[in-house]
Amino acid sequence: MATDLTKRPYHEVKSLLESIGGTMTYRPGGGPGGVWVLALRGRTINVEVRDHTINRLDELYVPKVQNPRTWDDYSSRLVDDAFWILVTMFL
Repeated sequence: MATDLTKRPYHEVKSLLESIGGTMTYRPGGGPGGVWVLALRGRTINVEVRDHTINRLDELYVPKVQNPRTWDDYSSRLVDDAFWILVTMFL
């Protein structure tokens, strides 16, 4: 199975956030993963990434299986209400 190595992790989420004036940057370290730092209108949230475990960003994508267990179980397509879920993360 071929993999698109040019695809950035969470590209769709980052594009969505940037389209409403936010930013999303990755900071490596802190164990087996790192942290995605999301900022929007003066608010910041940190989303830790660890190995293949699911995080809040993965849940913005359409699952490929009924009971996702790792980030590999999600497609590259955002769920229909991803915008509102993303905005709600900052409340």
